[in-house]
Amino acid sequence: MPHAVNCNHKKPSAVRWRLWWCALAALAAIPAVYCANRELLQTRLELDTRLIVEQRLWESDPGYAGTAQTWTRFAAWLLSSEQLLERMRVLQPAHAESIEEEYRRDAVLAYGGVIAQYFALWGAPFGIAYVIGFMLERRRVKPSA
Repeated sequence: MPHAVNCNHKKPSAVRWRLWWCALAALAAIPAVYCANRELLQTRLELDTRLIVEQRLWESDPGYAGTAQTWTRFAAWLLSSEQLLERMRVLQPAHAESIEEEYRRDAVLAYGGVIAQYFALWGAPFGIAYVIGFMLERRRVKPSA
């Protein structure tokens, strides 16, 4: 009776190559995540600023005596989007639902664009490198027929 051969095992060099590839991909993700986070924060600031200006949210603070621009600048940094939306609901109760829906739709599109951009910038080179490495590995280790 012939001895059964396990053809499903990987060569140590192939496993090592994939481990190095994963480690390098993880290390390269660190600056990509950092930059994406900064851009997401800037995007949130722009969305909140637009909401404040379009809905004139400085009018929700009757005790404020400064300019609208100053209130907008500080509120966009200090208040969360939920707090701004709550102020908008108080000022515009009749249109609050549609305004909030539009704001959330714009936020999803803006955040999705940033995330997709950074994922593509990080993932495309590593995907290409993986495919090239996989093809070289298959070429070097041809299965015997």
